Amino acid sequence: MYPGEFETLFRKISNLFNLETIAKKEIIQGKLLKRNPQTPIWDTIDSIKGYDGIDIGDKRYISSESFFRKPIRILFFILIHELESRLYRIHRWNGVPLKELDELNINDLIRDIVDNKELLSLQDIYPSRTVFKEDLKALSSFRNIIMHTNRKLQKGIDDITIIKRKKQILSLLEALQQILDRMDRKSYE
Repeated sequence: MYPGEFETLFRKISNLFNLETIAKKEIIQGKLLKRNPQTPIWDTIDSIKGYDGIDIGDKRYISSESFFRKPIRILFFILIHELESRLYRIHRWNGVPLKELDELNINDLIRDIVDNKELLSLQDIYPSRTVFKEDLKALSSFRNIIMHTNRKLQKGIDDITIIKRKKQILSLLEALQQILDRMDRKSYE
């Protein structure tokens, strides 16, 4: 994630949700990942692939299904909100009138930025327009799962997809912040 004020805030919030906060005294069978109970849930996402649950000791466990409940949804919600805010700011700084911006949805914001070669050239995270567009579209679809309460995150999204979405949103936030920083710098030159 891009260093700065948002990253500091997000780290503080994500540290509130440690594995101990979602563990239960229950026996889980299968392949278990062992972790310290104070490990943040967010930091554990990248490690859960292929495991049936997490053992935090003292006969406390987290099943893979319960891992994807409210704390993960809240953390992704915060990141998606920031992603939308950065998209909005880019368009605003690029001269799109507020009234017009208020009428646009996330897919409009994505389409407009992907079609703007000048804006895309202000970032170096994504090597091509195609990869940038794919990540933005994937996050746009994932946004609906996160923003609307349903059990799809728990039952229908596999751990590999969750890991991929985490990496995508972090890369997108960094790329969008680079665009904002370079737009800002450019306006003062």
